[in-house]
Amino acid sequence: MGNTIISGYNNFMSEMFEPIKRLGQNFLKDRLAIKKMVKALGVQDGEIIVEIGPGLGAITREILEAYGNWDVEIKAVEIDLRFVDKLRSMFLDYMNIKIIESNIIDWLPTFDPVDKKFRVIGSLPYYITSPIIHNIIKMKSLPESCVLLIQKEVARKISSVAPDSSYMSSFVQSFFDVEYLMTVDKKEFAPSPEVDAGIIKLVKKQKITDVDANKYEHFLHKAYSNPRKMLNKVFYQDELNKADLNGSYRAQNYNAEDWLNAFRILS
Repeated sequence: MGNTIISGYNNFMSEMFEPIKRLGQNFLKDRLAIKKMVKALGVQDGEIIVEIGPGLGAITREILEAYGNWDVEIKAVEIDLRFVDKLRSMFLDYMNIKIIESNIIDWLPTFDPVDKKFRVIGSLPYYITSPIIHNIIKMKSLPESCVLLIQKEVARKISSVAPDSSYMSSFVQSFFDVEYLMTVDKKEFAPSPEVDAGIIKLVKKQKITDVDANKYEHFLHKAYSNPRKMLNKVFYQDELNKADLNGSYRAQNYNAEDWLNAFRILS
């Protein structure tokens, strides 16, 4: 499959399909990384798979090889019309896949799986990683799991824990268990980005039904607004007492569970 990916890239380039830098188009060539991503997704019969930015179709092809004969729906969302047309032609014989031309940021809030469970996979453009993840968390229902290829530094930040937690780790880990799966060298992309990538797996936590994600986001922004400040410079003392937070600590000294508990008490 590695040669197939490279061949697909060369074919696209030969048709003057130059990658668009502003869209963060860097195509993964590492077959083992792709296989690991698809396997880690943990798909079950009757579910929906949402792929973000299929591009050349390398991950899409692996999904179809693994689940093409299963009772699953695949929705591949691509913003670049050049790839949309090619992908529709490539996967014309598969009845369970739909190639959707849309900006994923606009599409996610409109997606309603009704009563079906769904999972999300994709190689995310580095420049919109945060908005995409925020939109996933704010969806009508959470995916069972996500496997995302993102900038390594961001992947490490999302998977960090106290005493080195971050706004992103506390926000994401409040809704998902996070696992850092592997690092992918920048040389495994065409064209190569400036930095290495990391693959993370998010698994939905089962008991988050009473949290307004928008309000919680603002609460965490306040807590992490100045990482160098102690919490007694951010919150009133009575708030710290109610939430059982140590005012001499900084935000990164607490994990997602601590912040979720504090939000519930103070909101």
